[in-house]
Amino acid sequence: MIKQAPLFRLFKLRIKAEQRANFAAVGKQNLLTSIKQEPGTLAMYTGHLDDAGVENRVLEVYRDQASYEIHANSAQFKAFKTVAGQAVVAQSVLALTPILLLEQGQGLRVVQPTTNVAYLTEMTAVSGQQLELKKIVTDEITQAMATEPGLVVTYFGQVADEPQQFVRFEVYTSASAYRQHHQHSKLGEASQAIVSLQRTTEIKPDVFVTQGQLSFEAE
Repeated sequence: MIKQAPLFRLFKLRIKAEQRANFAAVGKQNLLTSIKQEPGTLAMYTGHLDDAGVENRVLEVYRDQASYEIHANSAQFKAFKTVAGQAVVAQSVLALTPILLLEQGQGLRVVQPTTNVAYLTEMTAVSGQQLELKKIVTDEITQAMATEPGLVVTYFGQVADEPQQFVRFEVYTSASAYRQHHQHSKLGEASQAIVSLQRTTEIKPDVFVTQGQLSFEAE
């Protein structure tokens, strides 16, 4: 269990289609090298939304700011940054305040192609219902992680500068594990009255890497 809140961020990137192969290759090298050489880099995920790989998402978790600085000054990240500078045509970043970060297993080394599936859910709470939404989602995550071996990662965070907005990220071993989870989940019914907007997007994995067994819960 980590006691200090780690750095947790979500990047939304749009890249040039003709740069897709270069972007994916240097990104793979960046993630696989970083997770091996940087103990403070706790988890990194890169994936795309569309078949062409133009719309991309990147999630990162670092133990602390010092760990991020180590990564930012690494040779593999500098190589990635050079290619990204040529490939990326639009970028936004969400700084997330972690609420509950849980992983099962010894760590991911997922490289496309894979059976793993991932989903990103963005939620906006009705005004004044943030605490209730936190509780409902946290309870659901805790129960699911304790009873569903097919759910290997669930992260839940609050957008730092938009406290009514929340992000949930999930990784499953397979599409069938995802379907089984949502067949039994009561979250939608429980949160319907306190969520004004919700959107779930499938993230097709490129590279998912973790140190393994991350566990953090905000007080």
